[in-house]
Amino acid sequence: MAEKKKIVLLGAGYGGVLTAKKLAKKFKKDENVSITLIDKNPYHTMLTELHEVAAARVPENAVRIELEKIFAGRKVNLVMDHINDIDFDKNVLNGDNGKYDYDYLVLGTGSKPAFFGCKGAKENSLTLWSFEDAVKIKHHITDSFIKASSEKDAEKRKKLLTFITIGCGFTGVEMAGELGEWVKRLCEDYAIDRKDVKLYIVDLLPK
Repeated sequence: MAEKKKIVLLGAGYGGVLTAKKLAKKFKKDENVSITLIDKNPYHTMLTELHEVAAARVPENAVRIELEKIFAGRKVNLVMDHINDIDFDKNVLNGDNGKYDYDYLVLGTGSKPAFFGCKGAKENSLTLWSFEDAVKIKHHITDSFIKASSEKDAEKRKKLLTFITIGCGFTGVEMAGELGEWVKRLCEDYAIDRKDVKLYIVDLLPK
């Protein structure tokens, strides 16, 4: 019997999940191939819909799909671990909870926010790049309205009710639009005049 070939996919984003599903179908009847998907979370996040959570349009769990549910009945081993480094010479991934050797490796770890050299941006802004980010933004906005509803200092209140979205890509425009809709309800809930809330969207380009 031939030695089993190990295919390891790192990252359960769109690319990782779709590739794992296609590989599972391709090697469904091949016992000499194992497929393992590794991610730090037990769920897949629908990144293109994060703004809907951040602006409270949908429940938090609406953008999460459990990996166990996605791969139920499929020949894919699921591993939850954070991979710290990869030894490409020895074909080994080193994680917090273990080591994983492979014959074929698929990297689908995505990307991370960029601040384009803008000083202070990383320290003073909220990114919208993950499920955790979306939840944090939602609570931050709600908290700002709660504080503003009882704030007597005009300048402090103005700061609490001023929201700036940086970036006119898909996510930025959608986030600003969703926030514009949500603000109407927040003003009603916390007895705030809509004219007191300022929304801005900023980008380097004019369109």
